[in-house]
Amino acid sequence: MGVQDSLSIDSVAVVPEYCYRCGAALGTHEFEGTELPWCPDCNTVFSRNPVPGVHVVVHDDDSALVLDEPIPQHEGVLSLPGGHARPDEAPKDAVVRELAEETALQADPADLRFVTVLHADLPEVAFYLLTYAVERSDVDGDITTEFEDGEAYFAPLDDLRANPQQIRDSDLDRIEQALEA
Repeated sequence: MGVQDSLSIDSVAVVPEYCYRCGAALGTHEFEGTELPWCPDCNTVFSRNPVPGVHVVVHDDDSALVLDEPIPQHEGVLSLPGGHARPDEAPKDAVVRELAEETALQADPADLRFVTVLHADLPEVAFYLLTYAVERSDVDGDITTEFEDGEAYFAPLDDLRANPQQIRDSDLDRIEQALEA
C-alpha cells in the first residue's frame, strides 16, 4: 500500500506550520498535481479552501454606502459593509446581520439582489466574497457606525472614481456592477 492509498485530506482556511493532530512539522506531498502541506506522521495533506464572506452595496442611482473603519486591514481605505458568514447562516442572512452590525441599517433578505462572487487569494487565506446589492430606499434606520471613530456615508460614484486610491479596486468594481444592473 502506497502513501496515496492511506492518505487523509483535511480542509483548512489557513495552512498550519505543524499538524494539529500530532504536532509534527509539515512537509509537502504532491496530490492531484499540486504540492500541498503534508504531515508524514499522520499521512494527512492539508488542502487550503476559501473562507466564505459577504458584502453589500447599498445604493441609489449615483452613490453607494461606504465605511471608513479604524481597523488595520481597512485603515485609510473605504470599504463595503460586510464580513464573515457564520457556519449556521445563509449568505443573505449574513449580509443583513453584517449591515446591521456595521451601520445599524436594517434590510430584508428578500430585497437583496446577487451581484457577483469575488475570489480574493491572499498570502495567508483565500476568500469567496459573495456580493449583494440593495436599494437605499429598501433599508430602514439611521446610520450608526460600529466603531466610535468610524464613518459610514453615501459616497457619490463620481467621487470614488475621481479618487480611486481611497477605495479598493475590487470594491469600486462591485459598486459599479451593482449600479449597472
